[in-house]
Amino acid sequence: MSQPAQLKFLTEDQVRQIATSHDLPLYVYSKSKLDENARKLTSWQAPYGVTLRFAMKANPFPEVIAQIYSHGIGIDASSGYEAEVAMQAGVKPTDIQITSQQMPENLEELIKQGVKFNACSLHQLETYGKIAPGSSVGVRINPGKGTGEGLNNRLTTAGVAASFGIWHEYIDQVHDLAKTYDLTIVMVHTHAGTGGDPDKWLEVTTRNMEIVEKFPTATKTSIGGGFKVGRMPGEKSAQIDVISPPIAKLLEEFYERTGRKIHLEVEPGSFLVVNIGALITEVIDIKDTGSEGYNFILINAGMTEILRPSLYGAQHPLVVVPKKERPAGEVVDYAVSGHCCESGDMLTVAAGDPERLEPRSLQKAELGDYLIVEDVGAYCAGMRAGSYNSFPLTKEIMVD
Repeated sequence: MSQPAQLKFLTEDQVRQIATSHDLPLYVYSKSKLDENARKLTSWQAPYGVTLRFAMKANPFPEVIAQIYSHGIGIDASSGYEAEVAMQAGVKPTDIQITSQQMPENLEELIKQGVKFNACSLHQLETYGKIAPGSSVGVRINPGKGTGEGLNNRLTTAGVAASFGIWHEYIDQVHDLAKTYDLTIVMVHTHAGTGGDPDKWLEVTTRNMEIVEKFPTATKTSIGGGFKVGRMPGEKSAQIDVISPPIAKLLEEFYERTGRKIHLEVEPGSFLVVNIGALITEVIDIKDTGSEGYNFILINAGMTEILRPSLYGAQHPLVVVPKKERPAGEVVDYAVSGHCCESGDMLTVAAGDPERLEPRSLQKAELGDYLIVEDVGAYCAGMRAGSYNSFPLTKEIMVD
């Protein structure tokens, strides 16, 4: 039996205070942690300039977007709808770039406002050419190989099994379409997956620059995001100060060889927001399945708030906070179940294997206690199962 996890940015008293003044469950975001992460990201150095964008699919809460934007970080939008949400949060259209599986129906209007666009398929590129002939555009290229470091292939966004981007063997067709519609390809975008290994990031960027070389008019390149943040003990996090210098050197070497100074773009989501979030839930039931089974805690939240465990076996730190202060007592191995009428609604799954339970050592719980799900700042509220079982959407707040 391992030691129970500890709260990360809230204290037990703060949990109780928030829980008594708000309906539960509730997402709580830390402004100070967000500012700390933004400062780390803005330390990124590139020899010919760098543009930082927040992959807002990670967390589209308007207060989060506005706070990130206050640090000079723009927006990477994965839909036209996200672009509109960002503008409503105060982001200038010229600081938004859309790279989307679904082409916005109002793309022409968004472009006129100044929003930038990366075409993710030959069809998208041709459609863009008809909308804005004679203009500049970016293209997302599938480089042929991805990385899903950390969990499983569901986090890999390149390679033959990924539909993202234009397959790298079709670059000649990209040039043909650009010529037909008098388009200037100014941006080459790739995204390989997620990870924190500096060598992997250098490998990804090296492949990226090989593709850039095939686009003589490109002045910018984006290596996407996916800078891993470890949630559980033993999980490694990406270190910007370790990853960025070799990439800077690669850009310098590219200039020395080709005479082209390429501006770098980076689009992290998780890096900025994973550890800013905690989900406060209530223990609504405690049960077991006999001496050969499991001890279960049931909470008033689940895949309607956090889909990641059910989707790809993601793990989050879990902490029991007594509703009324009491001495730390017995530690119990619990399987934590969500409130949905769905057998897969479990928070204590094995890493990378959502079909296998892996109980956690937690302080012995009582009915009415609070169970805190940590590190829910990314891909939780923005990627939940909505109103499944007709549960209402859980609210979000930001605290100092």
